[in-house]
Amino acid sequence: EYYDMDSTREDRLYVDRIKQSQLHDQILRWKSILKSDLRKDADERKRLEKLLYLINKDVPRTDRELSFYRDHPENSEILKELLVTFCFSNPGMGYVQGMNDLLSMFIVTIEDKVAAYWCYHGYITRNQVFFNTQGLITKLNGVAELVSSLDRPIYNKLVTLECGDMLFCQRWLLLGFKRESKTFDIAVKIFTMLNCIKPTHYITLEDGGRCGLLSLDMFLTVSVLLSHKNKILSCRDQADLYMWVGQLKIADMTILNLAKKLYDKYSDSFTDS
Repeated sequence: EYYDMDSTREDRLYVDRIKQSQLHDQILRWKSILKSDLRKDADERKRLEKLLYLINKDVPRTDRELSFYRDHPENSEILKELLVTFCFSNPGMGYVQGMNDLLSMFIVTIEDKVAAYWCYHGYITRNQVFFNTQGLITKLNGVAELVSSLDRPIYNKLVTLECGDMLFCQRWLLLGFKRESKTFDIAVKIFTMLNCIKPTHYITLEDGGRCGLLSLDMFLTVSVLLSHKNKILSCRDQADLYMWVGQLKIADMTILNLAKKLYDKYSDSFTDS
């Protein structure tokens, strides 16, 4: 949480000052290391240069259709600065492609550099397990079990296409369907809804199986697959499937309503491990 729920105006102003100071110190630290020629900073500088190389490639193509960036290039510099700050200050995570897309939603929506950074920091920290390979595979396995239970023909078709591992869905889960949303506003609405419901731990499926950590984004993934059943079943090979994935655009919130219904349908079966 950025503010305590029962905080007063004075409390929040105090938090703002503290957060602003902390962010300033973190930015100053990596910028000073970048300029340093001291031997003791060599390793840190090398790590920083690697981060900058990766981030400099992604920032120019982040939401470039928005006037927020197109007409105000200084906002791209803010995106870059905050990405480097977070990744350099959290070496255990480093930079993962897609972090730029997520941070952009916070920056554009909140329109306050400090608040956007710390809200993003809280989101990534809370979900960091899914930004590594094993965590993401856990979600993909959960999606596979749900699809297998809810629509066996779709699951069998995906297995036939050698896509039963659901890896073609990984961007959907990692970015909350941001790149699959037709507009930025829809992307923000979907992202907000996906993060309003706390994930459950286990679910008992209709076929008696149990699935690991489940969240609304997994049900949205399943809903997209169910809603495009005919398209999936008509795919001749992986190329057809990935072509469909690349062309997928969510134009409204209807699909999210289906996801919520599926989530609610199984909610009584949720149990902790």
